[in-house]
Order: sequence, then C-alpha cells, then structure tokens
Amino acid sequence: MRTRTKFILTIIIFTGGAFAYSKVYKDQWNRLNPRAFWRKLDQPTFQTTQPTRRTIVRKKVFSGSLIPHKEVQVEAHVTGVVEKLFVRVGDAVQQGTPIARIKIQPSPQKVEAAASKLRLAAIHLNQARAKYLRSKQLFSKKMLAKEDYEAALATWAQAKEEWTAAQKALELSQRGYTTAKGESANIVKATIKGTILDLSVKEGSMVQAVSEKGSGATVALIGDIDRFLFSAKVSELDVVHLTKGMTFTASLNAFNDEQLQVTLTKIAPKASEKEFKDEEIKFEIEGVVHKPKKSKVTLRAGYLALAEVILEQVDDVLAVSESMIQTEGTTYFVKCLCADKVVKKNVVLGLSDGLYVEIKEGLTEADHLIVET
Repeated sequence: MRTRTKFILTIIIFTGGAFAYSKVYKDQWNRLNPRAFWRKLDQPTFQTTQPTRRTIVRKKVFSGSLIPHKEVQVEAHVTGVVEKLFVRVGDAVQQGTPIARIKIQPSPQKVEAAASKLRLAAIHLNQARAKYLRSKQLFSKKMLAKEDYEAALATWAQAKEEWTAAQKALELSQRGYTTAKGESANIVKATIKGTILDLSVKEGSMVQAVSEKGSGATVALIGDIDRFLFSAKVSELDVVHLTKGMTFTASLNAFNDEQLQVTLTKIAPKASEKEFKDEEIKFEIEGVVHKPKKSKVTLRAGYLALAEVILEQVDDVLAVSESMIQTEGTTYFVKCLCADKVVKKNVVLGLSDGLYVEIKEGLTEADHLIVET
C-alpha cells in the first residue's frame, strides 16, 4: 500500500516538474525567437480616452463702453463770446442751473434793420394815435359812425403791437434778450438734472447760435451718471442670437474682479451706416448696467467693458475634444480602438465651445477614442 502511494506521488511530482520546465523553456524560446521579437516591436500601441458628459456653452465677447443713461448737449442760442463760466467739469447741476454767460456780438446789419423797423413802427403808431383821437372826438359828438370809430381804435391797437414787436426785435439783435420779462437769452442754462461731463468752450471763446437747421456751438455736455448703459456694436452673425430682456455679465477693463450685470434694452433695427461704409455690418446694442450693491467701484462714463454673452448652451451631453474630430469630405469621424484594431466611426456633431464638441450620434460612453500624438 505504501509502495503504491509513493509511486503515485512520484508520478505527480514528475508530471508537474515537466510541465513547469516546458513552460519556462517555451517562454525563453519566445524571447529568444527573432520573429516573435520583431513581431512584438511592430505591434502599435495607442493612448486612448473615452467620451464624457459635460455642459457646453458657446459664448461671445463684445467690446463696448459705459455711457450715461441720459446725455444732453447744451447749445448756445445767441452768437457771441463766452464771458463767464459758472460751472466746472464734474459739477452736479439741476435743471435751470446757469452754465455760462455769453456777451452778445451784434451784427451791424441786423441792428440797423431792426432799428429801421422800429422807426417805421413809431411813425405808424403816431399816425394811428392821431387818427384815433380825432375819431374819438367826432364819435363823442355823434358826428362819426360807430364802425369808423372802432376801425380807428383797431388800427391804433395794431400799430402799438407792431411798435412793441419792433422794439423787442431791436433789443434781441443788440443784447440777445428782451427786458420785457427779464429773461436773458445770453445765459446758457442746464436743460436736465445731471453732472457736467464736458465743457466744450472756455472763457473768451466765440460761439455760434443754433440755426434753423439745428447746428450750433455746444457749450456743455450733461449726463445722468446715477445710471449707466453698456453700449456696443455687434456683427450680423451674432445679433440674431440676441433678444431684448436677456441678461449677461460685463467686466471692466479697469477692474479685473468687477462683474456687472447687464439687461439688454435696445437692439438697433438698422445697421450702423458708418460701419456699413467700411464694408462691415454692425448693429448697435444697449443695456442697463446693474452694479452689485456691495461694490465700492465708482463707475465713469467711457470705461471699457467686455460683455460675455451666452449665445447657446447644452447641458449633460456626450462630448469629445475638438482635436479628435477629423474630416473626410463633408463627413466627420473619429478613430476608435476596437479589439486592438483601429476603426473609423462617423459622428454627427452639435454645439462646440472651441475646446469640446457635442456628439449627437455615432459614439457611446464605452467607446475608446485614439488620442493622436
């Protein structure tokens, strides 16, 4: 019995040793076999990655500036020399606050014409008065009809009105205002409440009155800087994505950490003519700026601002790096590794942010994409 057991154990040990020896020998042979060695060197290796789910946002940055919510140019209504400035740039003014006094420089021709009209009006006034007095005396003696008396009275009243108008015209040509109501047209006043943003003239400067065509010398620029607007011009390709009421963020070039909220209030229905002449189609947009309550930054007109507008966004979509997308004619494809073989898979693309692109069809999260090096 013992002999049989020893025999069986000997056979098992011998068989296991032979198997182990053959395996080691085979491995050594494979390593020493030149064909197997070069075959292993020729076998390519790939770095792979897999599609991931992410949120893709397409943004557009518009360069613009801050402008006052309300801005008005105050122009001179008389021609002359700026005699006195009552305000300085940065001063807060109310509606009606005096800004400047203009010393009238009357035109000799206009003064002489007005004086001539006044003399003629005085002559007509004296004639009408004399006729009225005679008519009144005759009417009181019942020697003149009532209609004739009333006609003489009306002529005298008309002559007085003409004389008064001629006198005011002479005063306007000489001083730029009339003394009848104490109003001075040579005093330029603020037309709105706000802050003096700019003074276009200095004391001693010559200014031209506003003409019938509306052109004249600007004395001051007044703006309401309690509220600001973001103003920019965008291309026709981007304006189609904008709608009134949408909100976006804007950062100031002067303050890197300051983020302003902007609500779009205006989209021009017509392209800017200036850019159109330069063969560029630009549409002007404006939005109300909302500064954070805790912000200590003082906003100023003219600050450069960069607005970041979200044009399109998709959430939780399958996406790959833009660098993996290849083209063949009008077809997009990626290279995948399937069972140690390189396979081309056609894909349908969606939204892209420049780094990642949405894959609508053609891939799953289990695919292994080859990373080109």
